[in-house]
Amino acid sequence: MSQREPQPTSVDKALFLLEVLSEEPQGLPLRTVAARAQLAAPTAHRLLGILRRRGFVHQDAETGRYALTLKVLDLSFKYLKRSELRLHAFPALRAYTVRTPVRAFVAAPAEGEVSYVWGGQHEAPAMYTAYGKPMPSHCSMFFSGEQARRLSCARLCVAADVRRSRDVVRRLGDGDGRPSLRLNCACAPVRDYTGEEVARVGVFSHASAEQPLHDVHVRAAWDLARATSLRLGHLPREADPGSIPTSEDSWRT
Repeated sequence: MSQREPQPTSVDKALFLLEVLSEEPQGLPLRTVAARAQLAAPTAHRLLGILRRRGFVHQDAETGRYALTLKVLDLSFKYLKRSELRLHAFPALRAYTVRTPVRAFVAAPAEGEVSYVWGGQHEAPAMYTAYGKPMPSHCSMFFSGEQARRLSCARLCVAADVRRSRDVVRRLGDGDGRPSLRLNCACAPVRDYTGEEVARVGVFSHASAEQPLHDVHVRAAWDLARATSLRLGHLPREADPGSIPTSEDSWRT
């Protein structure tokens, strides 16, 4: 027996109205807004009145047309301003995670936050931000001394670390003697236009061995951090150690 679609709530209907108005900068008359949102005119009129009182919608005194105000944009800027790094890092992280089975993150110690981005071939891109997590914040969510899970973490500092990742990797947890997955993680510095490190960008995945960390993750982390740094105005002096692999075979152990 198929489940019925849930009936739209008043919140849903108000959001429909905002979406309709977002497509018409010059505004729309009430009946047109209601028709496009598939709402009865009295319902649209009531909800538009609420949105107008809250400052999200403006009604022209002469034409009666409804249009969005800049309050929606103000809310977006307030959110993005909390972490400008996410704004610059997300395009590269999203593009990468959409075509791979790994998760990526950007951690800003000064802001006390870490944002995770994931997608993969069978998932829609998503982002989750945790606050108050100390570095390495991604590791603290998946590893503790009481768990059998093992961790291999490559903290890259300079371009040469990409090729000598086996020398810089830190290993934690030996498990309980039974086969267990290893969390392989690599992170690299994000620098601003002054050359100062302002964040860490990285990738991680679970595997039965450490090979994906050295074959794929370290290069990916460095390239993603480099791309984010360029968006912040940093001009790296170090040579590029390599590009991000695209073969799916590289992810398997």
